[in-house]
Amino acid sequence: MANIKSSIKRIDITKRNSLRNRQTLSKLRTLTKKYYSALEKYESMPNDITLGFLNVLFQTLTSIIDKSTKTKVIHKNTAARKKSSLHLSLNSILKKND
Repeated sequence: MANIKSSIKRIDITKRNSLRNRQTLSKLRTLTKKYYSALEKYESMPNDITLGFLNVLFQTLTSIIDKSTKTKVIHKNTAARKKSSLHLSLNSILKKND
């Protein structure tokens, strides 16, 4: 246990930031899973409603990825790789259904 006042404060800040980082990563993983399941649903049954839902999920996911990069929860190269992967999967499905 820390004895110095500033060390005690830093421990509290670290706990707070760790909790925020875990929540952000959890949200990111959950939405990624929802995105890929919606992508499979659209692939099996393409229509405008599922495509709209897919686009909304894609925009939300890229927004969360950008925000987590800005707050340094994930590295910028990791964010770029994730967004690229999401975009490639969406484009490959859309090209199949055209």
